[in-house]
Amino acid sequence: MAMPVVVDEDKLDKFLGENPVAVIDFWGVTCMPCKVMAPLIEQLADEYFGRCAFGKFKVDGKWKLVGRRYNVLSGPTLQIYKDGKNVKRLTGYSPTSTPGMLRETIEELV
Repeated sequence: MAMPVVVDEDKLDKFLGENPVAVIDFWGVTCMPCKVMAPLIEQLADEYFGRCAFGKFKVDGKWKLVGRRYNVLSGPTLQIYKDGKNVKRLTGYSPTSTPGMLRETIEELV
């Protein structure tokens, strides 16, 4: 089973450069919606293995950096990249809409 890759501010650019289509999950340890969304990210990482890479960026203690550099102000935030450029952002989690919107976006890009 393919799993998301742990990334941080030092590894993210390299990860995006190596993967033409990527989803980055900006999450926090105390963020309940982040915890609820984690199984979806793991499932999609496996489902799209070889076509879309998934990274998990832990934001705890880094909100200033993450806000300034990646424009992430709350968790969970998913940023979808194509060729290193952020093409879509999904903020928050809704079990009725987030899975479909994320799949639809990935399908458009792969």
